[in-house]
Amino acid sequence: MATLTISATKKTMIITGFNHGIYPLLPAITNKSEKDLMILNSFGAVISQPYGCLMRNIILAIYNENVEEIYLIGETGSQEGKPNKDEMLEKIKAAGTSADIINAINYIDAVDHDVINWLIGSQNIEDVLKKNKDIIEGHPLIPKSIPVHAYIANPATGEYYPVSN
Repeated sequence: MATLTISATKKTMIITGFNHGIYPLLPAITNKSEKDLMILNSFGAVISQPYGCLMRNIILAIYNENVEEIYLIGETGSQEGKPNKDEMLEKIKAAGTSADIINAINYIDAVDHDVINWLIGSQNIEDVLKKNKDIIEGHPLIPKSIPVHAYIANPATGEYYPVSN
């Protein structure tokens, strides 16, 4: 049986995409050493639901790993996990999912009447980061004392800038 142990050092949590090319910028953006960073990855740096798995991981990390602040870091020009709507629909159909299943998911409104749009997400990383920040800051299980920062970074140039509300 696994046990959770609480880290003695304070951690800075980073939620970002899967492009590891952005990792060298993280200490500069956060002003923390690599050993103090806890990185959670999500396609397109998206938090899609306030009570989904990623938020569960964020909440558990806050309480079990001594997280003191959160950084949401998106990437400029990244198309990570973001094919266009037609491409995504064709891939899903090619994998054997029928139009009837897609229509049923849309009908029951599991994901705002459009499962394909839910999968591809917003194409605007600034909008994604603002929404993520609102979800985290407004969550009743996240302590209000934990600051949440949002940045957009370009791993090719090393440039980064904060996202304003």
